[in-house]
Amino acid sequence: MRFGWSLFLVSLSAVSTTCSSEAKRNYDVQAAPEFLFQGKPTEFGCVDRIAGQAKPSSRGGKTLLLAANQPPYLLTHSEKSILRRSEFPSLTITADPYNFISVVGGSRTEWTIRFCAEGGGQTEADARELLQQVSMTRLGATVSVNSSPLGESGHRRGSLVLDAPADAPVVIYASYSAVQVRDIAASVRVTAAHARATILDTTGRVDASAFVVDFAGSRGIVNLSADAEINLKMLSARFDGTLLAWAQRPVRVLVPAGFVTPFQALVNRRQDFVCRADFCSKITQEKKGSLYVFTYAGDGSRAPEQFHLRSEHSTVVVDTSTETRPVS
Repeated sequence: MRFGWSLFLVSLSAVSTTCSSEAKRNYDVQAAPEFLFQGKPTEFGCVDRIAGQAKPSSRGGKTLLLAANQPPYLLTHSEKSILRRSEFPSLTITADPYNFISVVGGSRTEWTIRFCAEGGGQTEADARELLQQVSMTRLGATVSVNSSPLGESGHRRGSLVLDAPADAPVVIYASYSAVQVRDIAASVRVTAAHARATILDTTGRVDASAFVVDFAGSRGIVNLSADAEINLKMLSARFDGTLLAWAQRPVRVLVPAGFVTPFQALVNRRQDFVCRADFCSKITQEKKGSLYVFTYAGDGSRAPEQFHLRSEHSTVVVDTSTETRPVS
């Protein structure tokens, strides 16, 4: 009986470890969530919030919605600038930690930059002090969102929304800031090693390295890598181009019904490849070295290696999309 409590703790630890392992496994085999690829228009709100004062709502009434973790005082500063495409054929964006970058392509001939700085605190003075720590600067073709170093406390954030010519190249360096890019036909390069990068409806060359990568498209030369997971959605039955997706955690793919693009998936264990699409019975399997290789020949139009999915420490999961939308 002297060892009863010790044995109980050991048993409890084993149960906890088992539950944690099962939860992780369940997560790793889930389908990519459809909402990640919806590509809603980026809202640009830059409005002060003062404790005790309501602000006008879009419906004409007065409302103040304040989450429990939001500071009572929020002060903002906005800027807008327009750059001529003839002077700046491409742009580079850099961002300090905890900011947000959005790039949206369209049939425009100029770059339109909208920027909002936020500072929030328990008092108006605190909010103003934090607001002054966020700024946007430009040096030639490089636009920078500046804020305090990593680890500083307090609510401060800069949001940059870039309305870009669809055929203009963009480079983004934002290690600790979330990035969204959509509707760009030119080359896109994103580095967000400790944040999420969402890239939708791009048709050019894409090179993205982030903590988490979400990508939806139907064509391009696409190279994706993630320290965590990659979520993919194919927007047509044939992907026109090449795609490499390599993650430390799950690689999840949603494909439309009738998907015929050949692909190859590499995993460490046989059970780490999960297929729930209508073509799963046509996939072949072989072992090369320490990895299992799963190959779908599709319509035979090209080598499966040109659409390459790889996770050596987790899963590759293929599912049929439950939502369809026209390709832009």
